[in-house]
Amino acid sequence: MSGLITPSLDEMVHNAKEFTKAGLKIPMLIGGATTSKMHTAVKIEQFYKGNQALHVLDAARAVVVAQQLLDANLRDEYVADIREEYADLRKEYYDGQKDKTFVSLAKARSRRLQTDWSSVNIVKPSFLGNKVYKNYDLKLLVPFIDWDPFFSTWQIRGKYPNRNYPKIFNDPTVGEEAKKLFDSAQEMLNKIIDEKLIEARAVIGFYPCNSNKDDDIEVYDPENPTELKATFATLRQ
Repeated sequence: MSGLITPSLDEMVHNAKEFTKAGLKIPMLIGGATTSKMHTAVKIEQFYKGNQALHVLDAARAVVVAQQLLDANLRDEYVADIREEYADLRKEYYDGQKDKTFVSLAKARSRRLQTDWSSVNIVKPSFLGNKVYKNYDLKLLVPFIDWDPFFSTWQIRGKYPNRNYPKIFNDPTVGEEAKKLFDSAQEMLNKIIDEKLIEARAVIGFYPCNSNKDDDIEVYDPENPTELKATFATLRQ
């Protein structure tokens, strides 16, 4: 199961209970941006009785985990190690909860940040409201491309100090292949720019904002309250 947004964490707990109720006897692998080993150990594992729930850092490592779970000579010891590790994580988590102290909402609000805005120099932006960019020059965006995720996606990882772009080209193990891949990407990128295969659009906005009562942030453009919605409608067109 892969969790990409926070609500999916609770859904995983629900699924673990339902899998147990349905009598499933297979391992349950947990992954995704919002998940963690701690969450799996504390929130999920205890509700899955059919086999073992375990966290996998990324999809590429799921293959290695699956191999160990399928190997009759390794499975039992591997699962036992996972259970022991997760038991330690749960103990660490619950021990940490004991040290937390809470105060009332009223007391928390009394401790909120007090700011004398008259003494703060607030720089006013060059405009308020929205500014739309259509058909933005792609050449101006190229220098801001982060190439490290690109190499990671292709499973090309250099070692320190050649781990990141552009030093990865100096890596004795993957440097040559990284340069070939990068050159191919440049050819494709130039083709996209020269032939205008895609169009870059963006919208930015500055709005006045203020606290509203105790704990809300209110953003409002009194001159054009529907401007933002109209801007996104324009971009979709």
